[in-house]
Amino acid sequence: MKIGAASYAFGGIASYLGLGPTLPEKLKAIKALGFDTVELLTVDLENDIEDIKKWLDETGLEVSSIHAEPTEDIVKAMAALGGKAVIWAGTPFCNKAEAIEVAHQLDEMAQMAEPYGIKVGYHNHSQEFYFDEGKSLLEHLFDNSSKCFSQLDCGWAMGAGMYPPYFIRKYKNRILSIHVKENSKVVGPGGVPASRHDQPDNRWAAFANVKELPVEERQKILENLSEMVEASGNGMELQCKIGAPESNIDWKEVKKALDEQDFDAFWVVEREGFYDEHDKCLADDLKWIRENIN
Repeated sequence: MKIGAASYAFGGIASYLGLGPTLPEKLKAIKALGFDTVELLTVDLENDIEDIKKWLDETGLEVSSIHAEPTEDIVKAMAALGGKAVIWAGTPFCNKAEAIEVAHQLDEMAQMAEPYGIKVGYHNHSQEFYFDEGKSLLEHLFDNSSKCFSQLDCGWAMGAGMYPPYFIRKYKNRILSIHVKENSKVVGPGGVPASRHDQPDNRWAAFANVKELPVEERQKILENLSEMVEASGNGMELQCKIGAPESNIDWKEVKKALDEQDFDAFWVVEREGFYDEHDKCLADDLKWIRENIN
């Protein structure tokens, strides 16, 4: 079983602002830790595709997917890099009706991507498990989509109160990938999520013209955004060492549920926060998976 690491885990929000490690540095670090594949970010595609291919060849890594809104340009780039999927890493929706709107939009994106051999997926956080009309919003989404796949972030799901093996079995053959991060307690999905029809959050607008900003200004934006994310109660404090006694995720049962599908889902290790030194935390995750999951 090939195990991947998320590019996001090497730089986080800083990467979006051009302050994190370069892509070659990320790839070298991911390979040095023993991972087989990488999940890219949109910002990573600011590099030339031929350069990315060269760096992948040099490290021996494969691209599994990318976290990006599924546009045709992104899909073409993934196809050129030999990737499998474009995963939409979240978009606002607050009730069943809006979940259905997102489902139809994802199906249109998936239909566009089909000729390129690329699948379209959706990555959850905790708010997608907010209940409306008897089901979580994510269930409404997948009940009304026929072409979109799930990248189930097991840590966020369990923190919100959704048992990952249950969701995997309910949507058998719809789970393209899982994100591996540990969780130590259930806190629920939070209050009513933002509506997709609300005004966009302008605090993230700097990402659109980041290269035009001085480094000092980007650093200040990073500090402000980091404080905002921390204050929002983002679940980082719920993460623990994988396989720890306080863990409430049964990873062997997750694997068993995935094995009931007709295809192999790919595993991606992603952490926003780290219970220990950054590289050691990721290396421990990989070691535990390889020793305990068959």
